[in-house]
This record gives sequence, structure tokens and C-alpha cells, in this order.
Amino acid sequence: MSEMLGNQYFMARNYKEAVRELEPVYLKNLENKHVIRKLILAYLQTGKLFKSLELFIELVKEDINFIATADPIFDDCPCSEIINQLETLPKDQLSPDTNLYCGILWLYCDPKVSIKFLKKAVIDFPENVGLKNTLEIIKEFIKTSSHHNISNSN
Repeated sequence: MSEMLGNQYFMARNYKEAVRELEPVYLKNLENKHVIRKLILAYLQTGKLFKSLELFIELVKEDINFIATADPIFDDCPCSEIINQLETLPKDQLSPDTNLYCGILWLYCDPKVSIKFLKKAVIDFPENVGLKNTLEIIKEFIKTSSHHNISNSN
């Protein structure tokens, strides 16, 4: 019941209530990737950046495809809406938190753009080993994805 209600709140873009409903579902089943993917975004939207990062690092380690190949419509991913709002930010005035936020968010839409922000975030947060490892996993994902695309098109 909580997961269904959490999904409804997520679809309505009521992220605070989505977190309230989805957190207990996650805590009962730490391997529910559908809930984790939504919680990452809901945490971002409710100002819980480092909670989001923690789940993001774990999910990228476990299954980067689950984020990077999410279908914006089927998976009800609000990223394009959020990114449109971010486009108004002055590019030269991005804070360390904004770089981290954008790096997480962009992986849902475009891993190559995600890397640009995460490279800056790694500089901003050099003590975060998980972030460095995540960046390497994303780079490898891009390399193997483009290799498969080239191979599959021959």
C-alpha cells in the first residue's frame, strides 16, 4: 500500500510525501530498485542531497543500467522537467552542491552530461571515495555502451 501511495505522490511531484511513503518500503526491502530510483530523485527534490547521493552510489554500483536506461515515460522520470528548471542557473555560478545534484540527476537522462558535473563534484568532495568510484563506473558504462552501439550497427 505504501509503495503505491508513494508512487502516486511521486507522479504528482509531491516529493515530501513520496519520501514519507517510500522510505519505509525501502527499509523493508533494501533491494527494491524501483523504490530506490524514485527515492534518489525525491531526496534531491526535498533537499536531502547526501541521502540521495548515498542511494545513488549504491544503485550505480549494483546496476547502473537501471538508472541510465530509465524510460522517462514508463518510469515516470521527472528529470526533463527538473532539468528545464535548472537551465536558468548561471553556468559559472554552480555551487559544489549544485554540481553533485546535477551529476545525479543527469545520469537519468544523459550519462555524458552527468560525468561533466560529477567530475566537478569529485573535486569539490575529494574525501568521498564512493563518488570517485561512481564516476569511474559511469565512464566505463559510457565506453562499453558506445562500443556495443558501434558493434551492433555493423
